[in-house]
Amino acid sequence: MWSDLRAEIDQARQQLQLSEQDFAPLPFTTHWAKLEENLYQAFCRLDHPTVRPLWLWERFRPGAVGLVCDDEPHTRLTSLVDPGEVVWLMLNETVNMGDKFWFYQGTPRAIGRVLAECYYLDEIYLISKKYSWLLCLNHHDVLFGIGAPMQERLLAQGAQLIT
Repeated sequence: MWSDLRAEIDQARQQLQLSEQDFAPLPFTTHWAKLEENLYQAFCRLDHPTVRPLWLWERFRPGAVGLVCDDEPHTRLTSLVDPGEVVWLMLNETVNMGDKFWFYQGTPRAIGRVLAECYYLDEIYLISKKYSWLLCLNHHDVLFGIGAPMQERLLAQGAQLIT
């Protein structure tokens, strides 16, 4: 049985008739734990050998920037990414008394269209497949960026250094 969030995303993907090249879940053959660990190592300050933060934005490495989004935060999030770039989308959800990350890949336009159809969103992460940058929209509508060029793009829009 799929979680509410995964079912909602799949329904949106089907209704929007998105191709798998534009938006799709990462294959089941993906090594999820390694992908998550690579994200933590690339973007977070880790104080414990095994404990990992649920909200990555609370533990970003120095240099991260943040910007409060007063209007259309999903649109602003996806507009920062080069339109032709395929990126990872990572969403968190509480499932069976625990938290789980779900991974997708797609173009910024397709991701934006899917996000606009979803209600069960908490933390939203867009990630370069080369681990060169990460964008996060948290549940407070604060948009964070770490790694060039996202830090520069957000600073140009009035973001502040947070770490």
